[in-house]
Amino acid sequence: MKRILMWVLSGIFMLLAAYSVYTVINQDTTELKVSGQAHYINDRNISKEPVQSLEGEKLNLGRELTADINIINFWASWCEPCNKEMPELIKYNQQKPNHIKLIGMNVQDKEKGRDAFLKKYQPDYSIVTGTEDMVKYYKIYNIPTTIFVSKEGKVLSTYVGELDASKLETLVQEVEGRS
Repeated sequence: MKRILMWVLSGIFMLLAAYSVYTVINQDTTELKVSGQAHYINDRNISKEPVQSLEGEKLNLGRELTADINIINFWASWCEPCNKEMPELIKYNQQKPNHIKLIGMNVQDKEKGRDAFLKKYQPDYSIVTGTEDMVKYYKIYNIPTTIFVSKEGKVLSTYVGELDASKLETLVQEVEGRS
């Protein structure tokens, strides 16, 4: 009796495993939606946050927020998804509408790694360095994280994870739809 029960349970397990594999393989990815995520930083004003230019000049982040929608991408040189998305961000920056500004926020990095990363990719948009205190205070636990900020400094939306041009465009449309 135990042997029959073991065969039946093994059969059920095999059927469930096969069904799981089948659903993953045949998943329709067109239904997957990219959307901003609930995050501690959303709706907060970050314009007074201290950042530093690459030349070492201390300034408030609000000085950089010159467009209607400012996209701030938190990155680090050691982050593999950051390395994958940087070419996409550079490409997006060259094609973006005039009312959007892209800003790179280097965090959790040593100067040598940051400089090598920038030399490799040569981004053509503003890059600043954020403080560890800011990252902790706003609970930016995962890199890359991208936030969408108004000219006044209010965080409109947050996306945690690697971006490509298509995801970025979808997120911008979502933010514009709420404005």
